[in-house]
Amino acid sequence: MRQPVTGKPPTRRQLAAQETRQKLLRAALTNFSQRPYAEVTVGDIARSAGVAHGLLSHHFNGKESLYAEAVREVDRRLRAATEMSHHGPAGERLRRHLAAHLRFLAENEGAAVNLVLRHGDTGDLAWESFEATRREGVRAICELLGLDADEPALQLSMRGYGAACDETALLWLRGGRPFTIEALVNVWITFLTAALRAACDLAPTPALTKALEELEARRADPS
Repeated sequence: MRQPVTGKPPTRRQLAAQETRQKLLRAALTNFSQRPYAEVTVGDIARSAGVAHGLLSHHFNGKESLYAEAVREVDRRLRAATEMSHHGPAGERLRRHLAAHLRFLAENEGAAVNLVLRHGDTGDLAWESFEATRREGVRAICELLGLDADEPALQLSMRGYGAACDETALLWLRGGRPFTIEALVNVWITFLTAALRAACDLAPTPALTKALEELEARRADPS
C-alpha cells in the first residue's frame, strides 16, 4: 500500500478510503465490461461494490469520471501485456506487439468492446481517455519504426490507421473471431504500410522510406 508523502503509514481512515475506491473501480470494470456505458447506472456500480450510493461521487466525482478511470485502468493492463520487445528486427517486434494486443482483446472481450474499442455515449472526459489510449499506441509504433509521431503528415495518416485497427478488432470480436490472430496481424500490417505510404506521399522523409522498406521486406519474408 502506498504511503503518504510524509512517510507516515496510512491511517485507518485512509486505508478504508483506498479500499472503497478500489471496490468502486473493480465494480465499474465489471459493469462496464458487461454492458455499454449508457446501460450502467451509478446505483448498479454502488450495489456491486457494496458501498453507499453517494461514495461514488465522493471518490470519483460521478459516473463519467469513474468510467474514464476504468478506461485508464484497462489501458494500463493492455500496455503491460503488450510492452514492446527490445530484441529482434523492428518488423518482427511490431508483429509480436500487435499479436499481444489482439490476444489481450480476445482474453478480455467485454472490456475490449466497451472500454477499449468504442466510446459509446460517453462525455468529453471519457472520450479524452479513449483518445489518449489510441495516441499512446500509435506513438509506441512510431518510436519502434524510428518515426516522429508529432510530424503532421504522419499524425493524419496514423489516425486513420488506428481507427481502422479498432474497427476491424471490434468486428472480429463480435463476429466470433473468424480469423486467426496472425491473419489479423497481417491485415493490420497492410493498414500500417498504407498509412506510412500516404504519409510519405504528403511529406516524404528518409525515416518514412526506411520504415516502409522494413515493413515490406518483412512481408515478403515473414519467416
